[in-house]
Amino acid sequence: MKILIVSGGRISDPFAKEFLQTHTFDQVIAADAGLEACHRLGILPTVIMGDFDSLKDADLLKEYRRQGIPVREYPSRKDDTDTELALHCAEEIWSEGQAGESPTGESPAGDPEAGIWLLGATGSRLDHTLSNIGLLVPMADRGIPCRIIDEHNEMEVLKGPVEKTYERREELPYFSILAINGPAEGIDLSGFSYPLYRGYIPAHVSVGISNEIAEKQGLLRLREGYLLVVRSSD
Repeated sequence: MKILIVSGGRISDPFAKEFLQTHTFDQVIAADAGLEACHRLGILPTVIMGDFDSLKDADLLKEYRRQGIPVREYPSRKDDTDTELALHCAEEIWSEGQAGESPTGESPAGDPEAGIWLLGATGSRLDHTLSNIGLLVPMADRGIPCRIIDEHNEMEVLKGPVEKTYERREELPYFSILAINGPAEGIDLSGFSYPLYRGYIPAHVSVGISNEIAEKQGLLRLREGYLLVVRSSD
């Protein structure tokens, strides 16, 4: 299952349109002002949610209500951001979908792009950007693949023990790893310009910045801890 959350951060429409031409999603959740982006991009949301304090076009919400799109409305004074509420909703959908995959509830090996994707989760509000990156950690705890994408970056958090292969991508040549939520250890990088074997990275250091995949594929192993993986274009 692939779930897209469209949030209210900065979205490059040319990038988003190109991305949507090559990716299809089973569910689309519009979070607050992300509804306006859905409208611009021609995406029909399956769920709309938020307090709608950032939605400039109130008539747009009315129109989607008339179309029968489910709307979850929340008070503006609340503990969770609209993006976090959307992630909770996506987690519910993901869990229901995974449980339906087999009688045991196990998800078979399949699409490596399955999971939750967040578009509009970065932008000029650095507090929201940092908060949204932090939300990747509990998703990793729950074993739900979750990525933040924008015009220049693709981000995810890995929790050890884990092993993952990455294809070299010309549009995202830079590959950075940062320890998040504490130190990360037992890190192997093979197929990279700067390989690593049983590496240890403390939190809040820059040693893992600006690596590159030197071969067709790069392999990352992590024994313990969390790594924020950022693939960037510049």
